[in-house]
Amino acid sequence: MKLFDRVVIHQHTYWDHLGKFLLEQDTYPYWSVFCIESGELAYEVLNEKGTCQKGDLVFCPPGIPMKRQALSVLNFHFFQFELPQEEHLEAGKVSLKDLERVMSDYLYLKRYAFEQNEESKKIKEHLLLDLFHLYAIEGERAFFELESMRHQDQLINKAVLYIRKHAFQQIQLNELAESLSLSSVQFTRRFTRSIGMAPSDYLTSIRIRQARQQLLETDKTIDVIAKECGFNNGFYLSRVFKKRMKMSPAHYRKTHWI
Repeated sequence: MKLFDRVVIHQHTYWDHLGKFLLEQDTYPYWSVFCIESGELAYEVLNEKGTCQKGDLVFCPPGIPMKRQALSVLNFHFFQFELPQEEHLEAGKVSLKDLERVMSDYLYLKRYAFEQNEESKKIKEHLLLDLFHLYAIEGERAFFELESMRHQDQLINKAVLYIRKHAFQQIQLNELAESLSLSSVQFTRRFTRSIGMAPSDYLTSIRIRQARQQLLETDKTIDVIAKECGFNNGFYLSRVFKKRMKMSPAHYRKTHWI
C-alpha cells in the first residue's frame, strides 16, 4: 500500500478534558483529523456517521461540514494539514490496532503541542505521518481514495469549489445557480442534500471560520476582519457572529486568545 512522503501541518491543538464543543458543526479549509486519546466522540461527515474512541482517527475533507459531539469527556489531538499534490484520503473513521505505538505518538505530540517553532512543527509532522503509516501497514481498508466523494453530485462539487475559492468576495448564489443551469430552489435542494447544509449557510460557515482565526491570530479591528472575510461591515459580522457563536467577536477574542 502506498505511503505519503510528507504532510504539512497548518494547525495542531491538543484538547484536554473537553466536555462540549462550542459548535455542533464546523468546516475546515484543509484536511482535518481528530485523533482520540480518551473518551467517546460522535461524528458525521459526508455519508458516514458513528462513534470513535481511543485509537480512532476521524478524517474530514477540506470545505466539508463535520458534525461532532462529545459523548463523554474527551482528550484528543486535532490537526489541519495538507497532503502532497494529487493525494487523497477517505473521509470518516479509521481504527488503529497498535495502541501502544499510538499512545506513544500522542505522548510526544502533547510535549510539543504548544510549541510553534519550525523544529517542533517538523517533529509533529513526523509523528502524524507515523500514525498514517501505521494504519497503512495494518491495512484494514483502502486509505488513499475518497470513495464517498466520488458518489457526490458532481455539479454541486463544482459549486463547492467555487464557493471556497471566492468565499471572501461578494458571491451572488442565485447567479452561481444560474451558471449551473439550475433554479435557486433546485440549487439549494441539491446542495443541501449533498453537503448537509444550504449554500448560504455553507458560505457563512467558511467566512465565520476565517473571522475566528483572524480574531485569534491578529490584532486587526472588527471592521477590517469583516471586509477581509466577505462581510459588508463590522456591524453585520458582529450580528452574524453572535448568532452563530452565541457571543460577540470581541468576547470571543478575549476569552479564546492564547
